[in-house]
Amino acid sequence: MFDKFKQMKQLKEFENSLKKQTLSKEKNGITVTLNLKMEILDIKLNPALEIGEQEKKVRECINDAMNEAKMEMAKQAQSMGGFGF
Repeated sequence: MFDKFKQMKQLKEFENSLKKQTLSKEKNGITVTLNLKMEILDIKLNPALEIGEQEKKVRECINDAMNEAKMEMAKQAQSMGGFGF
C-alpha cells in the first residue's frame, strides 16, 4: 500500500517537473513555446507573413514542439524507472 503512495508522490513530482521544463519551436519568424506537459505557454506571430502562411507555420511549430515534448517526457519517465506501471 505504501508503494502506491510512493508511486503517486513520484508521479506528482514528475508532473510538476514537466510543467517547469519548456521548449520552443520557430519557423519563419513564428515561435511556439510549450512545457513538457504540452501546455502552450506562448505564441509569437510574424506580421510579415500572410494569414494563411501564419496559420500553417503555427500548426507546424505546435506539432513539432509536441512531438519533441513527448519524446523528452518518455525519456525522463524511462530514466525514472517508468514508475512501476
